[in-house]
Parts: sequence; C-alpha cells; structure tokens
Amino acid sequence: MYRFFIADDHTMVRSGLKRILEEKKDFKVIGETGDGLEIAPKIRQLKPDILIIDISMPNLRGIEAIRKIRKFDKKVKIIVLTMHKNNDYVYECLSSGAQGFILKDDADTELHKAIDEVQHDRLYVSSSFSNEVIRNLIQRAGTRDRSSRSSIFKTLTAREREILKVIAEGNTNKKTAAKLGISVRTVEHHRLCIMKKLKITTTVNLIKYAIKADLINLT
Repeated sequence: MYRFFIADDHTMVRSGLKRILEEKKDFKVIGETGDGLEIAPKIRQLKPDILIIDISMPNLRGIEAIRKIRKFDKKVKIIVLTMHKNNDYVYECLSSGAQGFILKDDADTELHKAIDEVQHDRLYVSSSFSNEVIRNLIQRAGTRDRSSRSSIFKTLTAREREILKVIAEGNTNKKTAAKLGISVRTVEHHRLCIMKKLKITTTVNLIKYAIKADLINLT
C-alpha cells in the first residue's frame, strides 16, 4: 500500500487527484491540505510515502515547504504538480528535493507514470517540456548545482515572493497590506528589499519580472 498526501489550495483539484490516485487499489490518500504552513507538520505526523504538492500555496509556497520537509525527512517522495511551465521552477523544485515535476494539464496521462518513476528513485519531468530541456534540467538538478547559474529568484524569502505577487497584480502598498494582513510600513520595507535583491528600480520592471517568473497569470 502506497500512502499519499496532497497539498493544493484548490479543493476540486485535491478531489480530482484523490479520484485518480485511488483508481489503483494499492494507493491510499491519507491526508490533504490547502495551507502551505500545514504541509511540513502533516508530513512529520502522517509520514506518507509520496507527497503531491503545488508551487502556489497560501502562507508558504510549495518550494519552501519542500525545503522544510527535507530537513527532517529524506525518504518521502515528492512530486510537484503545477500550472507553471517554467524551467527555473523545475530546476528549483528538483534541486530542493522533489523527484517529479508535472504540469496539471498532464496529470490525467502522466501522474501514474511519474509515481512509478519516483518509486524507483528516478527523476520525472512532464513531457510538455522538450526532451532536451528535460535532460538538461535533470542533469542540473541531479548534481545539485548551486553556482551562479541559480536564479536570483531563490534569494527572495517566502514572504517577499508573496508580496511581490500581490504588488505585481496591480495593488498599491495599502491594498497589499490589507490583503496580507500586515502594515503598510512592512510592505514598503519588503518592497525595497525585493527591488534591491532583484536589482529592479521601477514598478513596471517589477511587474515584468513577476510575469516572467510566472508569479501572476495573465489569462
């Protein structure tokens, strides 16, 4: 029996994944959450065999949750299931400790294949990426290359990424503070830190960066 934990902020997605997984009699979903902060504690408590996790999670992004988990659990297999077709995200997820990266559009046809691969300690990347890209990403992640090629995006904290996303969606500092339940001064402080780290000087370029990093959806 393989035991799964699902982390996705959409209830319908979690329900759909549970249906797909439990089509196999030896697969069992033992828990789920829509809150990024709950992921690591639940993994520590339930000890599933496989975690299926989205990148975009409230309160703590999926990549940060993966890093937290890997500090206390090296055995659980982790498959990222996301809408973001972004090479940097693939590399960042795999190098942080995930073994699989699947696009949600490919879940129906590739999820079981990805599960089989990670069960056998192999890395799996969605076929929507070209074969050359997949080979390069797996090679980079497999060597855990942390040289200067790593994305500057990794220098942002989970809170900074969250604030960047909200600002890039066109919200003022005041609206951003209201949405996140923090003070305007805190938003201003994080905004300055973000722009300094990314070497960006204008809001327009900040939005362009967020679009390129797939932090906001234009559709």
